[in-house]
Amino acid sequence: MEELMALNQSARHRPCRWDARKIALCVALTGIMAAATPSQAQTPPDQAPATSETPTPTPAPSPTPENADVHAAANTIASGDKPVAAGQAKADPWGPVPTKDVSLVNLLPFFLPYFNNGPVFGLPGTVVGDFTDRTQLTGDWGGVRTKLARRGYFFDLYSTSAYQDVASGGLKTGSAFMQNTQLSINVDTGRAGLWSGGLFHVTLESRIGSSPKKTFTVGSVVPQYTGLTVPGPFFTNDFLPTEYFLVQSLRPKFSVILGKINVLNICDRTLFGNSYKDTFANVNFLKNPMALNFYNTTTIAAVGVWTPTKWVAIAGGVLDPNSKANNLATDAFDKVNIYAASIFSYKLGDLPGQSWAQFNWTNKPKIDLAKPFGPLSPEAIPQAVGVLVGSPSTEGLPINFKSESWVTVENFSQYLSVKEDPETVSQKLISGQTLRGIGVFGRVGYAPEETNPITRDASIALLAHGLSDRRQNDSFGVGFYHNGISRPLKDNIAHLTGGTSRVKNEQGVEIFYDFAITPAIKLIPSYQHIWNPLSASVARNQRGADVFLARVNVTW
Repeated sequence: MEELMALNQSARHRPCRWDARKIALCVALTGIMAAATPSQAQTPPDQAPATSETPTPTPAPSPTPENADVHAAANTIASGDKPVAAGQAKADPWGPVPTKDVSLVNLLPFFLPYFNNGPVFGLPGTVVGDFTDRTQLTGDWGGVRTKLARRGYFFDLYSTSAYQDVASGGLKTGSAFMQNTQLSINVDTGRAGLWSGGLFHVTLESRIGSSPKKTFTVGSVVPQYTGLTVPGPFFTNDFLPTEYFLVQSLRPKFSVILGKINVLNICDRTLFGNSYKDTFANVNFLKNPMALNFYNTTTIAAVGVWTPTKWVAIAGGVLDPNSKANNLATDAFDKVNIYAASIFSYKLGDLPGQSWAQFNWTNKPKIDLAKPFGPLSPEAIPQAVGVLVGSPSTEGLPINFKSESWVTVENFSQYLSVKEDPETVSQKLISGQTLRGIGVFGRVGYAPEETNPITRDASIALLAHGLSDRRQNDSFGVGFYHNGISRPLKDNIAHLTGGTSRVKNEQGVEIFYDFAITPAIKLIPSYQHIWNPLSASVARNQRGADVFLARVNVTW
C-alpha cells in the first residue's frame, strides 16, 4: 500500500493543472502595451555598453499600470531622445532602441522577464564586464548578444539544480537530485523590423535527475518543489517546448495572446516572489493550489484583453484542458475552460500594490466526491482510495462524475517599504526588476467540495530583497499556507479504509534565503514543515514532513 500511495502522490500531480483565471490576469497586463503608438524611424546603433549601473534584475514583478506610462515612453522613442536610466541623469544604453515599427520591448520591457520568469539580457539592469558583476554568466558573447538584443532577438538560458532531503515523515524519507533547464527566446517584431506591436515567445524546458518515485515523496496535496512540475511531473530526461505564443496589440486598448502557454511561468503573478528558481519552492506560495484540478502545465490559449483605464484590466477567453508539453493539440478543445478576470493596481503612498480577482468554469468532468463510486469489491477498495488522492489508475472502477466545476481565486501583493526613490521604483517596475524592499503577498480561493479535493485555501508570505547595501542581490522569505480538504473526500476515505485513515486539512510553512554568490549565480537553502500531508496521512498515517532543499540557480 505504501508503494502504491507513493505512486499515487506522484500521479496526484501528473495533470499539473493550472487555473485559467490566472492566465487571464497575467495576460491582462498585455493590454497595457497597446496604449502607445510611437512612429518615428531610426536605425538602432550597434555600440553596446560595457556595464550598467542598475541593480541585477531578478524574477520580474508585474508593474502597476500607474507606473507603466506608455504614453511617456512613446513620446521618448518617437522624439529620438535617449532614454534615462532609473534614478540616473545619464542615458541607459540598455533602454529603448529607435525603431520604425512599434516595439513592445521599447514601451514595456517588463514583458520579457515576465514571460521568462527570470532576468533577460539586453534590458535595463543588465550588467556585463567582470565575472563577479555580470548578471548573465556568459556575458554578451563578444558583443553578438548585445547586437541581437538591440535588433529584437533575446536569448536566455537558466539552470536550477536542487538537492532535496525529506528528513522525517512524508511518504518516504531520503534524498533526491533534480536539475531544471529553461531556454527562452523572444522576438520583438518592432525591433526586428517585421511589423508593429508583436512579440513571439518560445520556451523549451527539461528536468533531469531522480525519478518521480524518489522526488514526490513528501505526500502533500501539491508538490513541495515547483521545479518537479516542469516540463511535466512525469517528463523526466525530456527537453520539450512548453511555450510558443504570439502577443499582439490590435487596438489602443485591446490585445490578444494566441498559442501554447506554460501557466507555471506567467500566471497568478504577484509583484514579487514568483519564481521557484530563487524564491519560494513550494507550489502553494507561487500559484493557487486549486488550479491543479483544472489545467496541465501547458495549455493552448486564446485570450482577449481590454484595458479601459490605467488602473484596471479585464480579460476573457477560452483555454484547453488537455494540452501537454509533449503534444501539439491532442484532444484539443473537446472540453473547455472559460474564464473572466480582472486586475486592479494601486499605490499606498509611494508603495505599489495589486489585487487580482479570478474565476474559471470548466465542462471537463470531475469525480463526484460526494458519491465517487458505484458498488466496489473488497479487492477494488485500495485502488479506489488511490484514485481519491490522485492516482490515474481508474481502469475497472465504477466512477461517478459531475459534468462541470468552477473555482474562484483572489490574490494581493503590497510593498511595505522600498529603499529606492519613486522615479527609480517606476523605472524598475517598467523594466521588470525587483525592488529593494519588503513586501507581503497572499492568496485565497474557494471551489465546490463535490468536485475539488481542495475546497478552501489561503496563504500569506513576507519577502525582502536587497535590504543590505552590501548584499543588494540577496533575498529572504517566510510563508504559511492552509489547504482545506473537501469534506466529502475526507468522509469517503474514512469509509473506504474502515476508519484506519483519516484526512485532515493540510498546512505548511517555508523559509528560504537567496545568497547571491554573484548576480548570475545564486545559492538558495530552504526548509519546509508540512502538517497532515494528504497522501502520506492516508498511506502511512504520517502527520508531518520535514523537507530541506538546496538550490543553485545560474542565469547563463
